[in-house]
Amino acid sequence: MIFLSIINHNHDHLIVTNASLSQLAEKNPVIIKSNTPASDELKKFAINHNITLLDCDYGLGFGENNNYIFDYLINNKRISNDDHFLVINPDVIIAENELNKLKNEILINESDIFTINLFHDENFNKPEQSIRRFPKLTGPLKGLLKKDYRSDAYDKNTITTPLYIDWAAGSFLLFKKNAYEKLGGFDSKFFMYFEDVDICRRANKIKMPLIYLPNIKAIHKGAFNNRKIYSKHFRWFLVSYLTYHFLS
Repeated sequence: MIFLSIINHNHDHLIVTNASLSQLAEKNPVIIKSNTPASDELKKFAINHNITLLDCDYGLGFGENNNYIFDYLINNKRISNDDHFLVINPDVIIAENELNKLKNEILINESDIFTINLFHDENFNKPEQSIRRFPKLTGPLKGLLKKDYRSDAYDKNTITTPLYIDWAAGSFLLFKKNAYEKLGGFDSKFFMYFEDVDICRRANKIKMPLIYLPNIKAIHKGAFNNRKIYSKHFRWFLVSYLTYHFLS
């Protein structure tokens, strides 16, 4: 079974209007951790679709919120060793048939962590640079200057079969339950940004592979808030960038 872990930070309307999520929730357990007080609209949506809504302990970072959901599943004995834990952004749209394909792929491909092929558009013509090699010191900063360019990104156009990669964006990361547990989840010293790079690097160090599945597709409507120089997102990005390279 795949448990979907979604963090809500003022994304109430976005979640409620995500038609694919309501369909997925019919056959897959969905847990939403609200990092801001949940609206009545979101509360009703959760009840109607049998979604677990954790509306408490606001103001945590991205990684810490996902750890919160995982701990909830462990403490309530809802997740077993044969299950998987999916970290997925509220702005990711994945069809039910694609999630079913993913379930089949994880049975065929031996790995501890999985990611899929994310696109910016509904026609799947604009692939997101969501799979990358571990960053060098200047790589992420160069990426801020140009939205669709990262020198450390894998060229998805050349990948047609499953491939072991360095790291993938936290917008869609699927962990074996035991793998997430062994890693201790995300490192909470990363409030936002680089927590995905860090967990993949720690996994790589202990020979815990991450595999990219190019034939599983989903849409990710990313906001790229970290590129707004005077925003809090950029400040979070910069702190995490320095933490990753010098303090971890």
